[in-house]
Amino acid sequence: MKFGNWKLTGTTIEYSGDGSNSFVIERESLFETIQGEDGDEPLYKWIVLATEEEWLTEDELYDLNFAFVFAAGASPENFSYDLLDRTLDYQFDTLDEEEESEPDNPVSKF
Repeated sequence: MKFGNWKLTGTTIEYSGDGSNSFVIERESLFETIQGEDGDEPLYKWIVLATEEEWLTEDELYDLNFAFVFAAGASPENFSYDLLDRTLDYQFDTLDEEEESEPDNPVSKF
């Protein structure tokens, strides 16, 4: 099954874009967590790591989110919607901060 440039196999979620970059999530590690920057609450590790990859576009990250949830559905007893919501809040905040910090593109007046 594919979600955009993300391919789900029996054991992985793999980026299958242009071939110059690689990002693979082993399904057995899908639910691993890391502490957020504020250190308060855990976040889903793989979504955070993907968000930090500058070569992944916002659309590709959104497709990964769908692939993640689809793969998580195979193990619903290990999946936390609260943890996912917190992780996606982190992702969206990070993307918003990056967008705000990008310099404006000068527009030629010619």
